[in-house]
Formats: sequence, C-alpha cells, structure tokens
Amino acid sequence: MPKDELVKNYYRKIYKLALYQLQDVNEAEDLTHDIFYKVLNSLKSFEERSDVYTWIYRIALNTIRNYLRRKKIVKFISFEDDPAGYSLPADSDDPAMRSEEEELKKIKLQKLNEAIKLLSHRERTAFFFFHYEKMKQREIAAVMGTSVSAVESLVFKSMKKIKKTLA
Repeated sequence: MPKDELVKNYYRKIYKLALYQLQDVNEAEDLTHDIFYKVLNSLKSFEERSDVYTWIYRIALNTIRNYLRRKKIVKFISFEDDPAGYSLPADSDDPAMRSEEEELKKIKLQKLNEAIKLLSHRERTAFFFFHYEKMKQREIAAVMGTSVSAVESLVFKSMKKIKKTLA
C-alpha cells in the first residue's frame, strides 16, 4: 500500500484513538504525527502476518502507552466537548425541545464520561475499539496483543462497570 494511501486511510482513526486516550487536541495531533512517522519508517519491516490496520493500531497503542508512562498521567476524553464526533443526534427541530434535549444529553454524557473514567486502561481501550471503532473482538485481540477471551472479558467488565455506575 502506498504511503499516502496508508496515511489517508488510517490517520483519522489513529487521531481519534489518541484523542480518546489523551483528551488534548494538541497532544493527540503531535502523537498522531509521531505514530505515522514510526509507521512510515517501519513500513519495510512490516511482515504482513497481520492486517495493516492491526499493525498500525499496535504501534499507536504502544506509542500512546509509552507517552502516558513518560508523563505519568492518565487523562480521559471529555464527551461533552465531543471533539471526536460521538454526539447523539437531536430528536427535534423545536428550539425549546432541542434546548431541553441538549441539556439532558449533556448530563448523560457527563455521567458516561465519569463512568468511563473508572475503567482500567485496558478496559477503556477495549471499550473504545468495540463501541466506537466497531472492531470485532478478534481484531481487538490482535491490536491489544491478547486473547479473544480476554477481550470478551474486558468488554463485558467495562459494560458492567458502566451500567453499575450509571444505575
């Protein structure tokens, strides 16, 4: 796959992953550039034992994890700002209803954000890939370097924790 096509196909997904983990637009942009610098420089060593996107996601996850370790911080994306495009659609065109719906949506997103903050890094990562990237558990396992059963468990635990927190 040509380098420009690789960047075109995966840049936005990797940026969203970085933004989800870092909650900072500038850091996410910088780290996404670093990730693609590594990807493009390592392209010759890609052995095609896995799909290209799995290989890129692994590089991205390792780069993000190392970055967070160096900074010794863990931040979470704020759903109320919705920089990654995860907003809920408005159900009404009536301005009064829309305002009330927006306020309810904001409250729900704040609660969801708080619930996600309680997840471990691995649970949050599995949750992100499963629910936002719509990846299959087999693909998530390959990206995270773990078994499918471990991913099933992480997704199940994350949903259970979120439901318990939101109840």
